[in-house]
Amino acid sequence: MAGSETRRQLILEAMVRVVGRKGYKETSVADVIEEANVSRTTFYKHFDDKHECFLAAYDLVVERVLGAVIANCDGEQPWLERMRVGLTTVVELFALDPELARTAIVEVAAAGADARQRHWNAVTRLSEFLEAGRELSGDRELPENLDLMAAGAVSGLIFDELLTGRAERLPELLPDLLFAMLVPYVGPGAATAEMRRAAAG
Repeated sequence: MAGSETRRQLILEAMVRVVGRKGYKETSVADVIEEANVSRTTFYKHFDDKHECFLAAYDLVVERVLGAVIANCDGEQPWLERMRVGLTTVVELFALDPELARTAIVEVAAAGADARQRHWNAVTRLSEFLEAGRELSGDRELPENLDLMAAGAVSGLIFDELLTGRAERLPELLPDLLFAMLVPYVGPGAATAEMRRAAAG
């Protein structure tokens, strides 16, 4: 069983890499099995087709990103600190692994409605980290779906960079991304202060 699971893992990792390089539509099962160094029989033992494999690979990517964020964010830290650390974690992970980043943010849009739903579910899970920020808004009334809007805005800005092959630039954008995420909760003054802290490193 362990060997079979290892081969399944190799196939999923290969799917992430190939899709990140070539794009979802251009990726074939032949590309994936060559990258994973497994047989076609082995591939079809684990997955019905490319699409099923991609969805499983996408789930793997989401758990990896969320796992990294959770590992780095100490629940005892103030909310603003947790947001800065969490966003820094995502940005640095994507900058170091552009193929994973493109698969996670860009190519998922090309993989059909169920893949896009998975992406939305991932954004929703990330937005849950933002909920506690509502306590910092004072008496201002905030939209019910603000957390999703803030997480979606950051995801969209990252998408633009990845689409044009600039994953390595993401750390430079961290202050801007942080501002976009925080400003609805704490207002422009406090968001600008956090942006400057992030820029100072």
